[in-house]
Amino acid sequence: MIGILYIDDNEDDILLVRMSLRGYGEVVGAKSWEEARRLLSSRRFDVVLLDYNLPGEDGLEVLEDIIKSHGIPVIMLTGQGDEETATKAMKLGAADYIVKSAGSFSKIKKIIEDALEKHRLEEEKRRLEEQIRRTNAELEKSNKFKDLLIDILHHDLMNPAGLAMSFAELIESSCDDEEVLEYVVIIKRNLGKIISLIEDVKELSKLENIRTIEKSRIKLVELWERVLEEYSSLLENREINFIKESEGALAGNVILKEVLSNLLSNALKYSQEGTPITIRVWDEGRYTMTSIADQGEGVPDEYKQSIFNRFTRFDKAGVKGTGIGLAIVKRIVELHNGEVWVEDNLPRGAVFVVKLPKQPMEHA
Repeated sequence: MIGILYIDDNEDDILLVRMSLRGYGEVVGAKSWEEARRLLSSRRFDVVLLDYNLPGEDGLEVLEDIIKSHGIPVIMLTGQGDEETATKAMKLGAADYIVKSAGSFSKIKKIIEDALEKHRLEEEKRRLEEQIRRTNAELEKSNKFKDLLIDILHHDLMNPAGLAMSFAELIESSCDDEEVLEYVVIIKRNLGKIISLIEDVKELSKLENIRTIEKSRIKLVELWERVLEEYSSLLENREINFIKESEGALAGNVILKEVLSNLLSNALKYSQEGTPITIRVWDEGRYTMTSIADQGEGVPDEYKQSIFNRFTRFDKAGVKGTGIGLAIVKRIVELHNGEVWVEDNLPRGAVFVVKLPKQPMEHA
């Protein structure tokens, strides 16, 4: 049974409530606020019934004191209805405000049940809000630490890596020993990977903190052409098929060039020389589409979703990487309210597809 404290100087009302709640709750009567205070300090109650007209006391002050000090639901009762008092009581946190009558006493069990449920829901809401507040504080602290770590990574690693690259280039330009030059090429290649990784981590961190980007009218075909020109030295021994079914016009940001660059780099990395790479741009209703297909080993079904997550990369013999590039691709596409996914390029290889709205979408 639940514990009910009824504060009222009218013994008949206390007896009536006790009889109405027989078998449901234990009703303890208190004929003064002083007596009620002692009871509240010595035992636990689930709900308080409070008569507004206590001799020598302000019922609203008593109500506020109980709620602040004990945090339990309070139902205020009065012999006469007063809308102004009822409004004040509810604003102070009363679970309910009822006028004493034969009808109200017959419904007192339901009134208490409703008050207890309301209190439970409010407590649950407070608990969840506190949990959210703590979680947000932890996330903010974690994000600040992450930003600090990335700044350290970029500054304290980029400088020595850049310096090492400069010395490697100096050795390369002044040395005639072929064996030494072979080693220098290996050193430069690996330093390049380190520098690229540092830049990718910095770029992804920046993108994750962006919520909106400025957009203007751009054409994917033009962006692809710029990317292909930048990669021209790496494409000398590759067959590139560029299928332009449309200009790929859309409202976007030139940062989409990073998407195309990363997808092309990925295709080169995961497919063999001598195999073709096919780039396609086309329209599909309200969307501009582009894809890049290779004839490499493809992406297993179990990785088709996670491959776009940070630091996720499936093992492939002879290929090194962190998977950050595809995470950057996904984030930039998301900033354009678009989608990116990977499909099988039958009979062999992978097709990465990007779907972008032609017109700015709400909250884009």
